[in-house]
Amino acid sequence: MDRIALEILRRELQADGMVIADAASKARERFEAEWPGHLEAAAFELHRLYNVAEKAFERVCEAFENHFEKRGDYHERLLERMAPDLPGIRPALLDRANRAAWRDLKAFCHLFRHAYDIELDPHRIRPLVGRAQELGAAWPGHIERFVDVVRQALESDSAGG
Repeated sequence: MDRIALEILRRELQADGMVIADAASKARERFEAEWPGHLEAAAFELHRLYNVAEKAFERVCEAFENHFEKRGDYHERLLERMAPDLPGIRPALLDRANRAAWRDLKAFCHLFRHAYDIELDPHRIRPLVGRAQELGAAWPGHIERFVDVVRQALESDSAGG
């Protein structure tokens, strides 16, 4: 990774963050609305939020680790991959404290995508909407910390080499 690739990645992750924030906001609006289909609309936005986050996770894996093999437990492994620091490779993207909230959204998205006859329960969706709000608000800080650590490592490597 060089500074140009890092800047491109930073901007892509920031753009992802804009979509995440938009989806979180719309999930809240849809959930609080009182019209037929509002729960389904909120669920769609939660699904959209997690999908863009997962694409961002893939982008980080590709930028630093060259690939990430898609197999049976792919979604869980991808989420797990974002939490630890990988010394000499890259810092953690996500806080371990937020991992449970991301996991809850991942599980909901799996259910939403595969359960064709599901009756959405507002008592189960409400906390997910709250988590989406928290994760959307935290995303920019995670990205800036991540990029700052990588930038410092690049500067350290160029100063030493």
